Amino acid sequence: MQRRRISWPAATAAALVVLLAASGCGASAETAAEISGAGRSAQYTVGELTDYLATVDPDNEARAPRAAAADWLTDWVFFSAVELELADRGVTVTNEHESRSVNELTLADPEFVPGAAGGDVAIRQRAVVFAAAQWAEQEVPAPPVSAVAAGLRYLCSRHILVESRQDAELILEQLAAGADFAVLASLLSLDAASGSRGGDLGCAPEGSFVAPFEEAGYNAELGEPVLAETQFGFHVIDVAGAGPPTPENHPHLDDAALEQLAANAEAAVQQAAQAAVQSERQRLLVDLQEAVLADYASRVKIDERYGYWDPEQFVVVAAPPG
Repeated sequence: MQRRRISWPAATAAALVVLLAASGCGASAETAAEISGAGRSAQYTVGELTDYLATVDPDNEARAPRAAAADWLTDWVFFSAVELELADRGVTVTNEHESRSVNELTLADPEFVPGAAGGDVAIRQRAVVFAAAQWAEQEVPAPPVSAVAAGLRYLCSRHILVESRQDAELILEQLAAGADFAVLASLLSLDAASGSRGGDLGCAPEGSFVAPFEEAGYNAELGEPVLAETQFGFHVIDVAGAGPPTPENHPHLDDAALEQLAANAEAAVQQAAQAAVQSERQRLLVDLQEAVLADYASRVKIDERYGYWDPEQFVVVAAPPG
């Protein structure tokens, strides 16, 4: 099935203000749309749809089938199906979700009135989105990061990049004879950016460089230049510090610099952990949506006056004007 109804990464801020329907007070008992689940069902009445059409299409006195009706019923079916699926998974759309919906809808449109022009249903649809997002957050909680951050390695190094192994070995010989690393880097390195800084690459968290470079760097003795080959060429690497941010691993850094490195490590781990969590939550929400599209496509009934149900696309198709 191709249809997608929610951009889940931005679900809690989705612009659902336009999805307005009537609250149903005093509406006709005739059913315009119905969807059923495992022991549960939801109905949308003809009276409610008529009130909705009166709001969005006031010139349509006969309330004949229109694209607006088909689009609205499609949205109603989808959000109702999501709510039924959430209920099957033990998730309830609460008053708290609805209160949050009221707050956000009112903030987006100061003239929004919960009980007018279908506002109650708009509130419910947004509340369904909030409930789904909260469910995903509960299923995939954010992990603690302090222990991981403490073990994050940093490589503080400088390098000289050349084309051939022969050039790199010649540089190693010059360094062993007392040549200045920074001067050679500024004169010979093919990496112009670091070369202008004497080859300095700063202190970078593990994973910042290609694997052969990092393997050579983390295995090097501090202050003893080593050679590494990567897809970029041959590197002469001089390591000032390597490993988690401790005085033993980074003797060239003072206490303030070490503290900053540790803070950077925690921030980096936090960012990576949050990205992983968001990715997993996104996967759950996509799975939820796929389940809705697959399981409820055959459980929808639409009054033929307003169109017909296309289960393959999960949409109501407007009937031709009568």
